[in-house]
Amino acid sequence: MLSDSGARVARVISIQKLPMKLLLLPLFLLFLTTFCFGDAEEYILQPGDVISISVVEHPEFSGRHKIRPDGRINYPVIGEIDVASLTCAQLVKIMQGKLSSYVNNPVVAISIEDYYSNKIFIIGDVHAAGQYQIFEPVDIIKAIAMCGGVVNPKVKIIKIIRADGTIMSVETKSIWGAEGKRDSKKYVLYPGDTMYVPESFHIDWGAIATVLGIISISLQILIYSSSLSK
Repeated sequence: MLSDSGARVARVISIQKLPMKLLLLPLFLLFLTTFCFGDAEEYILQPGDVISISVVEHPEFSGRHKIRPDGRINYPVIGEIDVASLTCAQLVKIMQGKLSSYVNNPVVAISIEDYYSNKIFIIGDVHAAGQYQIFEPVDIIKAIAMCGGVVNPKVKIIKIIRADGTIMSVETKSIWGAEGKRDSKKYVLYPGDTMYVPESFHIDWGAIATVLGIISISLQILIYSSSLSK
């Protein structure tokens, strides 16, 4: 029977004998999770974006690719692949399927090296509508701050229009989490997205007061004129 120290040495030796691919697998899974499996509302790849595809232990299948205007990339051996309108996570699954004919149990990681559009658009009932340059995805609270805030602080719904045309309605009460802490990762604007704040019905009490004042004065003049004519 081996002593405790002998058992530890044996375990170290057995780990050293493991294939390098198995040793690197946990690191690539962590990398994959970080770059490709974020929130439910994940960035949609679009023409002009530059992506990096890494296949563990297979540099011949790894490299940077710029998505062409037709939404495709030309990949080694495989050829043309449609990637626009996909998320990184969706593309990972597609690449694993396509590479399985050439690589045994391929481990694929995909990251976005450069965004084609680095602007978001803010329109609607805000103080400063327009386009704003960003250098990373921003949460909806930062986007509201960038445009000077909403005109009506009691607005209930804000819409996020993705670059691919999908629309997400956001209830303003859900922007903030429990105990007044906001969830900065739940609602994120990516380059090319548009935030729209619907216009609310405003009552101009100042104008109404002015009109009522004019009516009141007119009635007083009318009554006074009537009393003089008697």
